[in-house]
Amino acid sequence: MKTTKHDHSLSNESDTHQFHGMKADAKALKITGWLTGIYFIIELALGFYSGSVAVISDAFHTFSAVGGVLIALIANKIASRPPGKSHTFGLIRAEIAGALLNGLFLLLMAVYVLWMGYTRLKVSIEIPTNIMFISAIGGLITEFISMGVMWKGSKNNLNMKGAFWHVLQTFVGSIIIIIAALVIKLTGWYPIDPILGMLFGLVLFVASIGIIKESFNILLESTPKDIDVEDIVEDLRKIKNIEDIHHVHAWALTTGKNLFMAHLKIKEMNAHEKILEDANKILKQKYNIYFSTLQVEEKCPMDDTAEFIDYLENRESTPQGVHDEH
Repeated sequence: MKTTKHDHSLSNESDTHQFHGMKADAKALKITGWLTGIYFIIELALGFYSGSVAVISDAFHTFSAVGGVLIALIANKIASRPPGKSHTFGLIRAEIAGALLNGLFLLLMAVYVLWMGYTRLKVSIEIPTNIMFISAIGGLITEFISMGVMWKGSKNNLNMKGAFWHVLQTFVGSIIIIIAALVIKLTGWYPIDPILGMLFGLVLFVASIGIIKESFNILLESTPKDIDVEDIVEDLRKIKNIEDIHHVHAWALTTGKNLFMAHLKIKEMNAHEKILEDANKILKQKYNIYFSTLQVEEKCPMDDTAEFIDYLENRESTPQGVHDEH
């Protein structure tokens, strides 16, 4: 008869850091939303006052940043709700849904920028450089402050990363306007504006694909890119009294919060407490696993039918992170 023990490990300290981190992200998003929102109105007014299509189009780029920040803020608000009976992990994955929406939004903006640049190359438009300078300098100040408050959160949070790229898009757009205005003022060569815009459109396209791909990987519960399942198994097998490891899975709840589960076949059941303690120490300290579920057993359910397959002996023919049948 199989005997099992389970260990569910979740750090209260990690939850506290997560809560404070989400509050800090929400504050950064609110500051950015207000700054970009107010500047959008100012820039749009400048565009209509001057009749500059370039400034008006950049104002709409700023508006897209406002939209991206709002998506991230709503996702952050939903994700910060506490766990409950119907959502035992809470709604933290709302951040990934927000990141995916922002990635798709960025992709549409990239296509739009490329299309707009192409049409501008076909039809040259005279642009008032003084208004371009005023608009761009105001934008640089607003966007620099916004990126500053969002920078820390964007490094470890995919939702924040998507919003950050929206603001970065408008920041680079402001730089492009200044360069284009200088070239136009000195040479009168108007095609520089759409050419520079299209170059950044390509950068934006690549960034959006990266965010979309990372979001899908998390939603599809792929093995996190910073986790090597084989290395974890190798380390766990070094623990005294462990004979084999199977039913191994690793996936991510959200950005930076990796989950791990496995069945541990052991020699002596009375040693299970020490085994679980050592295993969780490895998972937390070496691999920074956010939540782990480990089951210890003296006998694999399939041993009686001689169908038991050792994980490591078959790892080359088994998809990484997945070993379901024994």
